Amino acid sequence: MKQQGFGGEVLRVGAGAVTGAPDRAVVGLPPVSPSSVVLSRALRESGREALLAERASTGSVLLMDADVVQALDSVAVAERALAAARVRLACEVAERGLHSVKGFGLVDWLRLRCPDLEPAGVRDLARVATASTEAVHAPVLEGVLGEGMSVARAAQLLRVLARVRGGLGPQEYAGLVEALAGVGADPATDEKTIKATVEEVLRRCISEKEKDEKNKARRALRNVHESSLADGSVKRLIWTFGDDADYEAVRAILNSPLAAPASREEVEATGQEDLRTAGQRRYDALMMVIGRGVAGSKGQPSTPKAMVMVSIDFEVLKRMLSETGDDEPGCGATLDGASVTADSIRRLACDAGILPVVLGTQGQILDMGEQKRLATYGQRVALAKRDGGCSIPGCTIPATWCDAHHVIWWSRGGLSDLDNYALLCPRHHTWVHDNELTATVTALGVTWHLK
Repeated sequence: MKQQGFGGEVLRVGAGAVTGAPDRAVVGLPPVSPSSVVLSRALRESGREALLAERASTGSVLLMDADVVQALDSVAVAERALAAARVRLACEVAERGLHSVKGFGLVDWLRLRCPDLEPAGVRDLARVATASTEAVHAPVLEGVLGEGMSVARAAQLLRVLARVRGGLGPQEYAGLVEALAGVGADPATDEKTIKATVEEVLRRCISEKEKDEKNKARRALRNVHESSLADGSVKRLIWTFGDDADYEAVRAILNSPLAAPASREEVEATGQEDLRTAGQRRYDALMMVIGRGVAGSKGQPSTPKAMVMVSIDFEVLKRMLSETGDDEPGCGATLDGASVTADSIRRLACDAGILPVVLGTQGQILDMGEQKRLATYGQRVALAKRDGGCSIPGCTIPATWCDAHHVIWWSRGGLSDLDNYALLCPRHHTWVHDNELTATVTALGVTWHLK
């Protein structure tokens, strides 16, 4: 397809020109030999033509639809050509060390001469230029200059390569450079694919020891501290995450439907507009989750005023439920160990929920588990009764704040059964994993093999 540019040049714009950097064959121009005179004249003319195009575009309201589309395509061709020229020149600066003559770093030098670029764009350009001084990075540079890869994407890939280079041999590194350049230059590759590729490279190339050490160092930075105004009129907390999982868990809450504005149906039903700001909705979502956690949720057995959890012998339960068992002896017990007579249980049932934990003939908790990774509600109830709280000796964290830990890890084939679960508070859960501790689990509790 032929298109007429503002400067009078006849351009041929095809699929290759749309996705890749234009070359002289694409735009129908003859090849040129490197020459400062030719380059200077071409850049002066391109600047003059660009100014002419900008002025002509002020009358775009008079253009036909096809002319508007044609003009936009021509602008894209010009911008890609100039961007490629900038990359080549920046690479030459890095190769010759021109920036160091005046005592500048490459980023600062380029910032002075590329005032139209954002700071991030300058840093990306400098990274690509620096990488170009090594032949091993040629596939990335080729992707930028000939296959349409953006400088930002190239810099993203080069940052990943820099992180993993120390753990790879020369041939392995060269192969990884070529593979990533191929992915980055593919027009069908979106940012989601690039992110997944980068994460996979990091998982495979960074040693487990290095990752563990980094995670432990980050975990040590976890912190919550108060940053309220001096007069106390505004109260603030600063939350520093030490673990990606913790951060993603909170971020999921802030981006969940709980933080969404009221639906049209809700507004119509209540007659009230949702006037909360986005920040206020996120605050409300977080407080809702915290409030539910404090009160106890279905996966976390608790003992609020409206809920009584009672353990009771199976035979006593059968007598209680029989029509003639009113006078039979027997009682249950709450999580705190207080006795509850059958008569009291009946009275409590009038205005409080009852969670029965049925015991077998030897006092063991009957297995309510299922073959799932996470503990079921029934299993959480049973664990709360058996362990009482964190199973590490001396820890006083109650069951409602504990995790159900697989003694034999799930990733190592451990089953999601009561005899493979132990309640652990978050702090001891991390400690048990870090030290790979094991335990013996019986119907009466958990005995940790402490090192």
